[in-house]
Amino acid sequence: MKKIIFAFVVFIYCSHVYGSEIISIKLLDNDIIEGKLELPKDSSNVPLCIIFIPGTGPNTYLNKRQFGDVTFNYYDLFAQEFNRRGIGFFTYNRRGVEIGDQPPYFDKIDSAKYKKYTPQQETLDVEAIISALKKEERLKHAKIALLGASEGTIIAAMVADRKKVEVNDLLLFGYANDNIQDIIKWQLSGKTSIINLRKYFDKNSDNVFNREEYESTDTLATWARANLLNNASFDILNLEKDNVIDYKDFAYKTVPFYDYLMKMVDEGNDSWIWNNYFRVTSNWMKAHFALEANKTRMLRIDIPIYIFQGIDDANAPIEGVYDIERKYNEMGKTNLQCYTFEGHNHDLNYTSWPYRHKIPEGLKVLFDTAELMFNQTN
Repeated sequence: MKKIIFAFVVFIYCSHVYGSEIISIKLLDNDIIEGKLELPKDSSNVPLCIIFIPGTGPNTYLNKRQFGDVTFNYYDLFAQEFNRRGIGFFTYNRRGVEIGDQPPYFDKIDSAKYKKYTPQQETLDVEAIISALKKEERLKHAKIALLGASEGTIIAAMVADRKKVEVNDLLLFGYANDNIQDIIKWQLSGKTSIINLRKYFDKNSDNVFNREEYESTDTLATWARANLLNNASFDILNLEKDNVIDYKDFAYKTVPFYDYLMKMVDEGNDSWIWNNYFRVTSNWMKAHFALEANKTRMLRIDIPIYIFQGIDDANAPIEGVYDIERKYNEMGKTNLQCYTFEGHNHDLNYTSWPYRHKIPEGLKVLFDTAELMFNQTN
């Protein structure tokens, strides 16, 4: 998915999980990956284990990150919150990726193995993970829930739809309803620029910025012009010359980038994609482009599904959540619950945690939903 870069204040968070161990998983093609199993105090018989299926790109079982002076493990918050509710939690190294020591991503990538990473292959890998975990004595009676983020919402749905292994629940955030190619085209349509900027300028919530809104001297607008738009004037940004700044103005730059990106995908120019777009391969992109979209796949799934989505998600449009919810209602299916959150982004405002040690509303609801699932297992 589209790259987002965050800046952080100084904060180092240490995990307070009750017990953890590193487990080696043998995949179907005999490749080996490592995962981290984190368990609550009473781990002799865990009734629910959640497996996190991450978003696009190289991911490790820590997802350690450094931005500025901040170093933290992304998964620590999830482990803490699930474990204290009595829930097991499992994360894994994506194939071809290992823990590294170099910031900001702290990963080491075997390019030959990583090239095998596609949504179809990772679906098989997750199935192998589930099979391996169910052989663990402490987890043999556990219900398995998949927590998918971003691209992980596609892979989680594929695993559930295939029914090769038992999956009891899906928890999805940053939900991708459409095919990845359609999502990338939307990301580079100019519309995501409006989503990212509207909290600074869009006083009347109409998704355009008139001159008065853009030239406002209030604190938010002044900061955004200086730090996000290089103090560009209204007239410079208003390329359409229609007296408002809207997505069509940003599309002058983003749409040609999309067209060139697709050219690089067709040509298999992995180096250009890696350095100019995201840390993925043309193989990954072509595999995704050939996939069925979640908007039809999800309709076949009958286990409980919970979607948590930020209305200001600039990576996967909120309209996808409204669409799948409407289709479920039309079909009379009752196994889907959707939660949407004002002012939340693709990651459900996760960065509130390293900034202020505060769990944002969207993640609180996700954790509380997992607790309800746990209570239903007892």
